[in-house]
Amino acid sequence: MVDWGTIILGFILSIIFAGIFAIIIPIWGGILGLLLAGMVVGYMVGGDALNGAINAALAGVFGALVLSLLLLIAGTLILGIIGFAAATVTSFIILIGFVGVMLIMAIGGAIGSIVKDEPEVRVIEYRDP
Repeated sequence: MVDWGTIILGFILSIIFAGIFAIIIPIWGGILGLLLAGMVVGYMVGGDALNGAINAALAGVFGALVLSLLLLIAGTLILGIIGFAAATVTSFIILIGFVGVMLIMAIGGAIGSIVKDEPEVRVIEYRDP
């Protein structure tokens, strides 16, 4: 089940965590921040590992789309048609790069869901023989 509130929160956390950890740990910090944001999303949505991975991956995709749209708008406003062309090429490159971000966040989401591990409640009926 897709939880859009958690996905938007995961998008915001991915920006914050990746930025902070990239400053603290220059080489691997950004990846660690994305993994941690994915884990938070997975923990919040719960369920099985697939549910956490899907929600966290959607948070990564949402980030790619928002960044690409902002780039297109800013490029067009600043440089007109030339800026639009440059921003379009850059947006495609960003969208391709965010496949990696999506995978990292999906792994984090799966880990977060596994950590939460809510047991299923099963009702057992007793039938008199």
